[in-house]
Amino acid sequence: MPDGKTNADEVPDPAPEAFELSGRLVLAGRYEEALAATDEAARLYRERIADARTGRLEALAAAAPLAYVLVFRCEALSKLGRWEECLRTASEAVALSRSQQADAPFAAPLGATLMGLATALWGLGRPQEALAMSRESVGLYRRLTRADAAHRPQLANALNLLGVVLSRLGLHAEALKVTKESAALYRRLTRADPAAHTLGLAQAVNNLSRRRAVRNHRRRALRSAQEAVALYRWLARVNPAVHRRDVAMALGNLARTHFSREASLAAAEESVAILQDLDQGDPRVHGALLADALSLLAAALADQGRLREAADVTTRALAMMREQAAINPVARRGDLALALAFHARVRAEAGTDLAEGLAAATEAVGLMRELAAEVPQMYASSLAEVRALEDRLRGLTPPPGA
Repeated sequence: MPDGKTNADEVPDPAPEAFELSGRLVLAGRYEEALAATDEAARLYRERIADARTGRLEALAAAAPLAYVLVFRCEALSKLGRWEECLRTASEAVALSRSQQADAPFAAPLGATLMGLATALWGLGRPQEALAMSRESVGLYRRLTRADAAHRPQLANALNLLGVVLSRLGLHAEALKVTKESAALYRRLTRADPAAHTLGLAQAVNNLSRRRAVRNHRRRALRSAQEAVALYRWLARVNPAVHRRDVAMALGNLARTHFSREASLAAAEESVAILQDLDQGDPRVHGALLADALSLLAAALADQGRLREAADVTTRALAMMREQAAINPVARRGDLALALAFHARVRAEAGTDLAEGLAAATEAVGLMRELAAEVPQMYASSLAEVRALEDRLRGLTPPPGA
């Protein structure tokens, strides 16, 4: 006769369901919901690990998905600009992964957690530490890929992140090399499975355009930027809720790269229009990118001699960038300095609001001086340019009472 107990094999396991939901919500861009889902998934896996009745193999089986859940959580937190929480989450994930590193199944989770930690460190303005984590992740995935080609997507992703960090640190030749490798890997993967890997290819190609532009490979940079826009438009037709933001980002990169001033302006205007629409729904997620896009629009207007319009746009861009810097002061110092510098440059070229332009340039110099002391290879040349702009505006600005 039944004793009232249910066979455990017949009860759905809530932990894997919570895990799958967490991943789907992050991919869908529903970050607040993803945080709630990752909380629940993490709780379930932690309980399983802590349960005294759980054997070693069962605990290991729960630790691996817990590490990935923490990576999902860090991704959602980073998109919401909650970088300190992201760092704590990623650090926990790496510590968990390292504690199990001797077990072969834990090599891949360690690689993923290292990338999450690298992203968090970069977001908090700690690029050298981010570089160390990125290099370790790439090295780990290279070893895994040599043993099993199934790890090639993770290697491609790790290479793409490494290229971003290297470029931001001024290591442009190596950044171009690893980003080319990432794009080549994604091309092979996309030919076999477009649905699974087109997003990775779009990200790598967009970054390849930036790496090529820095190395002055202008025509190749433009072709890569155009390809990235086309790939993201294809993705946005399938899933506009997630990928319209990506289209806007790629259009911004195209605006930077294009030889044609008219085409550059059109790309910048479309980017701003998309992001303004998205920002109305969730400014925490899209505000920083909109501020960048407005700066690009101002640059495109200035290149066409429409300096008064450009000045109006820089005012708005700077106000938005100050809001972003208030949320994340350390990581956004560089972006704020650049926004201040461009705000000042447009006023110098237009010959209007010169005192305001000088104040902006002086503030930018102060920020750039701090940044150049920390990462000279990244900011020393920008500091010199902003100092020259400050001197120019000082010469143009009439003294008080004149």
